[in-house]
Amino acid sequence: MKRRSYIIFALLLIFVGSQCGAQAFQKKWKIGPEYKIEYLIRPGAGAGEGELEVRLSIPYDEILFVKNNANFNGRFDVSIMIFEGKEKRISESWVEKATLNEFRITNSRKKAFDIQRVYPLPPGKYRLEVLVTDLKTQNRRKQVKEVDMSRLNEGSWMMGDLYFVDDGIISKDSNAVPEAIYIAFAASGINGTYPFTYTLLSNGKPLKQGTFDLNLVARKHEYSFPVRTADLSYNQYYLVLKTRVDGHDYERSIPLRIAWSGTNALIPNLDEAIEQMLYLSHMGFFPARVYKKALNGNTEEQKAFFTETWDKMDPTPGTESNELMNEYYFRVQTANRRFSGHKEGWRSDQGMIYIIYGEPDAVEEHYMEIDSKPYIIWYYYTVNRRFMFVDYTGFGDFQLTEPFSEY
Repeated sequence: MKRRSYIIFALLLIFVGSQCGAQAFQKKWKIGPEYKIEYLIRPGAGAGEGELEVRLSIPYDEILFVKNNANFNGRFDVSIMIFEGKEKRISESWVEKATLNEFRITNSRKKAFDIQRVYPLPPGKYRLEVLVTDLKTQNRRKQVKEVDMSRLNEGSWMMGDLYFVDDGIISKDSNAVPEAIYIAFAASGINGTYPFTYTLLSNGKPLKQGTFDLNLVARKHEYSFPVRTADLSYNQYYLVLKTRVDGHDYERSIPLRIAWSGTNALIPNLDEAIEQMLYLSHMGFFPARVYKKALNGNTEEQKAFFTETWDKMDPTPGTESNELMNEYYFRVQTANRRFSGHKEGWRSDQGMIYIIYGEPDAVEEHYMEIDSKPYIIWYYYTVNRRFMFVDYTGFGDFQLTEPFSEY
């Protein structure tokens, strides 16, 4: 039974099927491809001006590719609009083309198509609207973010957002030499030498501090400083930078993650990562007693359990990437985004089924039927499964109608 569960699970998570390579392979979205939006605020080139850098990242798995000779091609339309109140300040649309020469990369959630745009804007409050449309399916997804650039007008010195000189993830092995990461920001408007202090927080509590001086120049300039990370363990941290320039206090912050080589960027910390491995125990990958012991273990015991478990399940041993682990934690993140309510999405019944089986092949939604509470049915034709979720409370908490073990 365990062997059968492993085969089904691995096939569902990793491989689409070799027959898909010759034709377009289908993906099912309700409202279009999922993608990540980040933005960076910094001073502009001229006095009193600002800049907004918008970064989009679309995982290749969210793009419908069609095989054409030796390549796989995907096309999608991107629209970016920036509003100040009801006034549209920026509006542009264009078509992007993604071309890959390996079928396996078209299914990658780790690799993505990245887009970067920079818009000059005066300090103020804006609404950023992004619409991405897959031109093969016409499925589209819109995201909206509020952007506050007014903090560029805090004082006579203009200080932008913090950002990482590299990707902001420190990969550490057990015998790693001391390491550091560099954090940067852009600023303009003041000449002189000023002191800066950073505080590194863990779970909201100060963990370490550092101080340094910077020689500021009036023209727009990029500044960077190192943060020592050799004494940090696998976790999610928060860095706060403070200074006082020309009589005004400035504060900027940025999250920082410490990881081991080969681990997934979606894993915030070791405790949480192990807790989220609960469903692997359900599927028979390890006994419940082993899982409970790992939950209560010390850092070294937890690291050994985590690495050994995923190493055993790695479908491509010897490579840095573990596709099964990447897919699993991507589903955890997606479940948190889609199904969170009074508890985290991955802990919900819908989150559990999504993490184990992935995107359903078909969905029925029943919300307005007489003498019936709202319910949803997910169909998985590949494994001949059907799951019904009912909102018994009326608060959007959809629960399985039967215990998972009975399926």
